[in-house]
Amino acid sequence: MRQGPWSHEGYPAVLALVEERAGLAPPSCPASAEEGISRAMARAGVSDFDEYRARITSDSAAMDDLLTELTIGETYFFRTPEHFEFLRRVVLPALRERHGPDYTVKMWSAACSSGEEPYSMAALLMSEGWGEHMAVYATDVSRASLARARRGHYGEWSMRGPWAERMRVHLRPEGRQYVLSPEVKQRVRFSYLNLALDTWPSPDSGIWKLDVVFCRNVLIYFNGSTIEAVARRLHASLGEGGVLFTGPSDPPLGGLAPLEPVLTEWGVFYRRLPPGTTVAVPDASPFGDRGRMTVPPSGGGHPAHSGEGGVGTAPGGSARTETGASGSTTRFPGGGAASPSGGRAGAPGSGPSGAATGIGTSGFAPGSGAATGSGAPGFAPGSGTTTGTPGFPPGPGTSGTTPGRGSGSTSAGTAGTTHGRGTGPTSAGTAGAAHGSNVGVSGFAPGAGTPGAIQGTGSPSPRAPSPSELSAARRALERGDWREAALRMGALDSDPDTATAAVRAIANLDAQAAVYASAEAASRHPLVPDLRYLEALLLLGQGRLPDAERSVRQALYLEPTLAVAWLVLGRVLRRLGDTPGALKALREAEALCEALPPDAPLPLAEGEHARDLARAARDERIRLENPLTEGKAP
Repeated sequence: MRQGPWSHEGYPAVLALVEERAGLAPPSCPASAEEGISRAMARAGVSDFDEYRARITSDSAAMDDLLTELTIGETYFFRTPEHFEFLRRVVLPALRERHGPDYTVKMWSAACSSGEEPYSMAALLMSEGWGEHMAVYATDVSRASLARARRGHYGEWSMRGPWAERMRVHLRPEGRQYVLSPEVKQRVRFSYLNLALDTWPSPDSGIWKLDVVFCRNVLIYFNGSTIEAVARRLHASLGEGGVLFTGPSDPPLGGLAPLEPVLTEWGVFYRRLPPGTTVAVPDASPFGDRGRMTVPPSGGGHPAHSGEGGVGTAPGGSARTETGASGSTTRFPGGGAASPSGGRAGAPGSGPSGAATGIGTSGFAPGSGAATGSGAPGFAPGSGTTTGTPGFPPGPGTSGTTPGRGSGSTSAGTAGTTHGRGTGPTSAGTAGAAHGSNVGVSGFAPGAGTPGAIQGTGSPSPRAPSPSELSAARRALERGDWREAALRMGALDSDPDTATAAVRAIANLDAQAAVYASAEAASRHPLVPDLRYLEALLLLGQGRLPDAERSVRQALYLEPTLAVAWLVLGRVLRRLGDTPGALKALREAEALCEALPPDAPLPLAEGEHARDLARAARDERIRLENPLTEGKAP
């Protein structure tokens, strides 16, 4: 364990024991950890570190008290309302449709702290007509927090969220506090549980075959091995089709358990698929081995502590599954799905608001409208021909040569290297974005002379289509069969690098087909920011500004430090008329670049350096700010 700048050797010794027993990762702030340990020791009436280590070893209440000091019980009613809105509009209607009106929904708040989260769950279910058919479980490692939760007395601090007004009907003012109504309190069952221990799931506790699990902002405290074990147990606690919500700061669980990650406009949630379903997991998992996993083909639930869902070893998975055990299409209400015959079901906007877009939905169907003649920065309107798209260097199968720079429009952004996989630029040339000049976007195809390869990745080159596949893809594009073209070029490949290279190549052949291919590829690899960023640029090229904003925000959710994505977001918001949002995005791009060495190359920026992109963001910001200071519209 890292020792850190400790004032006494007893502090890291205590934390080492905590890590061993509770799986907590070493603290990022030693000073705060020391203060917390000192307070816990004072309450225990112990001043000697060896004696305190013995105490927390034998006294579970003392250990719980210490864990409360080392973690943050930050919560309030309806925290992250997007999760509750998704429950209300998508998950709950689907459960009722699937199981009928007499079905009892089972939810679990896995780290409930003082109870605001599970009480929010109960209030939502009551408002949606589930009052007599609901079971809400709530657990925490702190017995003191559980006692506060059972009491149900809250202050204004618990009411600070944007959805807090939804709880006021269930709260009675009493002095400076609010007292929760018995009708809500009786709906929640509280119990002690240490998530790091292998004591769950189990039918006896109710943590079993659950429909919804909230395990938000708690995994950040665990070390890697504990996160992996907890992820497997979370999977085992869900029923078939059950969904798991984690916090925005929690680590991704792809690769740790056979859960399907689904990217929405507000973030990622996870879903347990039917038994026997093959789940291809993303290569970006930070812990353990990665590969393809199969949900155990059992008809019933999983036995407690069975250890199922172990990580496989086959390389090159993606975060998407198309067929269940019976070969049927996996889908989620509002998300759309690819049908077994290869067609497309569902369309953007066809489902409820807030529905997931990352489960089998292609995003855009053929014939969704021709591009306007105006085009967008760095992109020419798609013509359906194979003459190449300005701004896209030739990729595999592209006839003729397309210059690395276009003309007559401001660049929309840059791309070329695969973010997180390499540091070297491609040979496609540099992008004009960094200098804010009127040039097109370069770098959407692999470097010249290496079809299908992504330069500088240090990993095996992605698979390139064969000559016969290229010819078949061209014929498919000519007859408007975008799915077949995407399949032939490799955009539907299980390897994200291959899919990314294929989308770039298709962009040189047919811009609209590339939009379709990028959406398909992104749906198969929902946790790969490269594809979301690429999709955003393609949508921007088609003039689809709201869709481009959605995609670039998803890329930034997956990789908040992607400076070029912040720059593109600023440009999209400026064109949408959101000047404050554009300024905020441009400042973020500028700050990220200025925090790096000036000569540092930026991911997905075609070899552009931090100082150049910082200058571009600063210049654009100043151009937007000057009219505001003069009282004019930008």
